[in-house]
Amino acid sequence: MRTRGSKTIPLVQYILFAMLVVATPFVVVSRFLQGAVYDLSHMMWHPFGIELPIVGSLAVAMFALFILWQRKNITLRRIYGSLVIAGMILFAQWVQDLYSNMKIYDLQKNWHYLAYGAYVYMFFAAFHVRGVSKSKMILLSFFSAVALSSFDELFQFRLSSRVFDISDIAKDSWGAMMGLVSVLFVSETYGSIKLRKRSFRWKRINSFLHEPVAAMMVTAVFSLVLILISPLLTEHEYLCKCTLISLGIFLPVMMLLYLARFRPFRIGVLSVVGVFVLLLAGSFILNIDRNITRASGSLIVYKGMPIPYFDLLIYPDGLPRLTDKKRHFNHQDQRFFMNCKPDILLIGSGYRGTGGKGFRIERGTTVIYNSQARSVMQVIIMNTPEACSTFNRLKREGKRVLFVVHNS
Repeated sequence: MRTRGSKTIPLVQYILFAMLVVATPFVVVSRFLQGAVYDLSHMMWHPFGIELPIVGSLAVAMFALFILWQRKNITLRRIYGSLVIAGMILFAQWVQDLYSNMKIYDLQKNWHYLAYGAYVYMFFAAFHVRGVSKSKMILLSFFSAVALSSFDELFQFRLSSRVFDISDIAKDSWGAMMGLVSVLFVSETYGSIKLRKRSFRWKRINSFLHEPVAAMMVTAVFSLVLILISPLLTEHEYLCKCTLISLGIFLPVMMLLYLARFRPFRIGVLSVVGVFVLLLAGSFILNIDRNITRASGSLIVYKGMPIPYFDLLIYPDGLPRLTDKKRHFNHQDQRFFMNCKPDILLIGSGYRGTGGKGFRIERGTTVIYNSQARSVMQVIIMNTPEACSTFNRLKREGKRVLFVVHNS
């Protein structure tokens, strides 16, 4: 029989941990501690002449010891769950913080995943003993984590020592999703869920309130959309647009998942997606030897691929990727540009020329010393249509160009 204390203690621990999650960044943000965390993350040692990070090495060693300790409890399901979490970390590393150039072993980077993964554990410990259904615990633990993170970030509008960053909310939600995978597929301390083919097809529109797999699908889609969109719109001025775009993707995707239980609908959706992919592939093949063919009305077409609204970065080797929409580039951003070691850094400052700030000039051409390449680097800033024309010309001349386009 459960005692009153067996229910109260986990709840108190959960409340204290939630307070700690919010309070810790306010302490660590001080200049001394923030620098100390960065220095600790980048401390190296040299076994056999190979430079390795101490933090990363300790993490690998602790994980290996944990595996040895739990070797009798290792199952194929838990291995798959651990691989999913590892894949989530690597995926987040790829899509997040392009300009910060953080390493995977950075403590500051992984704080979000560790803290909010642990938050989910504490939530399950507090409410599992209270008889809350598994699907509701999945939803409540995840969305309470998102609410806690949102409060933490929005509160920073009033603090001069903190910087609001929408992508931090995405990292926290991604960490909460990792926590759910860990709780339900790795540790299984508070039960597990079984994945069957039929469990992915919703019987009712509100199935996520009663079926754990449907609840996991809701949280997975929400966190995936947020982790993809938020790095492109991190600054507070884009908060409303980031929210609307994320919801504009999340809600239709959830509706598609619900309607996918009907076979004719699945065939129709797959047909439309197939035609769309073929059209894009055909456009790309036809324009593979061309660069930017259109730059107007917040739309850029690069090698036949349309890119609406979002900012674009094209590496010197021609590989494109969407990047953070910003008008001002700080020292960290400029250090990233230098690490790419281009001969020319070309900045498209927007259709009205309102971007491209942070350099010694706001428009025109200058030369700066690139300490990373130990050579000079030419910086050209002009409005986006002119910059796109200049980019095409420079590429025809065989120049090594890093092109950053403010597509707005």
